Amino acid sequence: MKPSNRGQLINYGLRQLGAPVLEINLDDDQLHDAVDDTVQIYQERHYNGIERMYLKYKITQDDIDRGTAKSTDGVGIVTTTGIQTSNVTVTSNFYETSNFLAVPDSILGVNKIFKFDSSSISGGMFSIKYQLFLNDLYYFNSVNLLQFAMTKTYLEDIDHLLTTEKQIRFNQRQDRLYLDIDWGSETVGNFIVIDCFRAIDTEQIYNDPFVKRYFTALIKKQWGANLLKFRGTKLPGGLELNGREIYDEGVKELSELRDRMMMDYETPPLDFIGWWIMALNPYFQQGSQGEQRLVQDLINEHLRIYGIEVTYIPRKFVNQATIIEEVTASKFDDNFSVEMYVNSYDGYSGAGDVLTKFGMSLRDEVELTVSKERFEEFIAPFMVASEDIDLASRPREGDLVFFPLGQRLFEIKFVEHEDPFYQLGKTYVYKLKCELFEYEDEVIDTSLDIIDTQVQDEGYITTLKLVGVGRTALATPILGSGYIREIFLNNDGSGFTGTPTVAISTSPSGLPLDNATAVAFTTERAGVRSLEKILLTNAGANYTSPPIITISGGGGTGAAATCSINTASNGVVRILMTDNGLGFGTAPTVTIDAPAAGVASDRAIGIASIGDAGSGFNRVNSIFIQNAGIGYTSALPTVTISDPETISGIGTYHFNEIVQGMRSGAQARVKSWDADTGILSISNVGIGTTISGFFAGEDIKGLTSEALYSVSVYDNENRTDKYNEGDIFESEADAILDFTESNPFGTF
Repeated sequence: MKPSNRGQLINYGLRQLGAPVLEINLDDDQLHDAVDDTVQIYQERHYNGIERMYLKYKITQDDIDRGTAKSTDGVGIVTTTGIQTSNVTVTSNFYETSNFLAVPDSILGVNKIFKFDSSSISGGMFSIKYQLFLNDLYYFNSVNLLQFAMTKTYLEDIDHLLTTEKQIRFNQRQDRLYLDIDWGSETVGNFIVIDCFRAIDTEQIYNDPFVKRYFTALIKKQWGANLLKFRGTKLPGGLELNGREIYDEGVKELSELRDRMMMDYETPPLDFIGWWIMALNPYFQQGSQGEQRLVQDLINEHLRIYGIEVTYIPRKFVNQATIIEEVTASKFDDNFSVEMYVNSYDGYSGAGDVLTKFGMSLRDEVELTVSKERFEEFIAPFMVASEDIDLASRPREGDLVFFPLGQRLFEIKFVEHEDPFYQLGKTYVYKLKCELFEYEDEVIDTSLDIIDTQVQDEGYITTLKLVGVGRTALATPILGSGYIREIFLNNDGSGFTGTPTVAISTSPSGLPLDNATAVAFTTERAGVRSLEKILLTNAGANYTSPPIITISGGGGTGAAATCSINTASNGVVRILMTDNGLGFGTAPTVTIDAPAAGVASDRAIGIASIGDAGSGFNRVNSIFIQNAGIGYTSALPTVTISDPETISGIGTYHFNEIVQGMRSGAQARVKSWDADTGILSISNVGIGTTISGFFAGEDIKGLTSEALYSVSVYDNENRTDKYNEGDIFESEADAILDFTESNPFGTF
């Protein structure tokens, strides 16, 4: 709803700060004070807050009596007494007449009053203009217009010197207009006309964009100031009031609005009394607000007629180094259509096409002119809202411009904001000096295919070989008695640099398959690597007493383990893989049926291990036994292995969409997708993160298309760059410099 009164303006400002969803901690008096301050600065500083008026006043006898009072007790005489005491006390009385008119408090300044008499030179039937036209009307061909204008101007200058302006004094705070004239020569009933500036009615300004923004910034600042009193106060859940940030935002917004007021909206320093005192000649203006607006409108119209419609694309910083503020990654995901004039009308400038040893290098340049007003009103407000853009008030070096005539992207290298140089006291355009854009793996996602496809085949492009068919793994358990049911890690040791070997004493039966075997797994905490667990690959059989477990190797010390055995019933001693399956990006869950007469705690527990089974795709290599269970009969339990993430691939990846590895979390941009070969070309792998690759076997999901396939092979080499010969240089360098024996550059 458009604010039309004080209350609606207050409600508008509160809504902008989040009310009624949030509670805005402001008193009603504080809100009304903010309205008063906003109205005052708008009426005193903004050119739309005042209007030029001509007020007519009829002279009364009381005015003449006060203006002609001469004695110390005359009408309207004001006495001011000054007292100074040193050796003696000196008292001095000063008298002044009340030769002023009381003007309405809405009057902000007075320019002048019109003359009480008329000049015989400039007006009346004896004026020079009247006489010239009277004598020469029928001889128009003989009239020299230039001579007439020069003569008239000369005579008016004489008139101005002989008939001086009436002296007036005005102060806005007193609302008094002093007329230093000869009141004795005035006649009751005569009129004077006051050329003045008056504040417009407050009811007409509440919906002004500047008023709404300024009022909102004022109450935001006051809200932050109120919350500062509670700085450090802890709320439930550990939250803390942050009034400083709200206060600083309000101060920043007020500063920006005042700067905008001063540059664009402030009433020019005219020569009316009661506001400014000018150092320059008041009869000559070096560009009034109206003239500046006229020039800006003419420039805008000229650009709309003779310019071309280009697309302005601001650069956003995704990653920035914290030490030297270097931008390591950026993106272009916005687009703004705006008219620009092509200064280099006779063709591209720059070095043109240059043949180098790396191929043809295009170094075309173009110079464009954009309206300052159009940019600040139609592009800058959207850029301000982005946290990834530091400077939004003007075009920036590094931003892109899509030039439709050649369907090419140009990068802004320099912005000239003072050419032409302050015509009528202001600048009106930005001149953009642009070079042909050289792609450096930036993200370009403007949603306009004509722009986004400009770099489809450019940059560091890697490939994913995807498959869409997965298969569930199958396994069969082997039962036995006198087996190790579970291994207990009594001491996890420390200082391991590799994986230690676990040895278990042999079974009394002497059969090779009855000997228990196990493997160790290590983990690292706080820089210390130790054992995490020991899992059985074979629980053994026919043991009559717990075997001895020995842990050796791996560079660590102190690890020790024991075990428990079961001789009373059967347990799962081994699990044989009958089908390794396909398409496992993560280890599947293994479920073994519980014994028929047992409980859930008697169930055997298996853990799957996945890896490359030689086909370049992840399979289930083996199943370890964490607990062999107890109470199994001769009937074999069923081993169930959960399905791989993708049984069959679905969907079609879209150009430039983001894809994400469901296991690694790595993200990339799609360059192209060939469903026939299963090749997904990608770029910007891991942009904005430290993740730089994908795992074989994991699913790749399109975040827009929701296409889903599994990775067979990830090739992180750029196969599309015909100038990429890094592997050749590396292999040739290895033949020259041998790093295997020592440092060829010296010793340390």
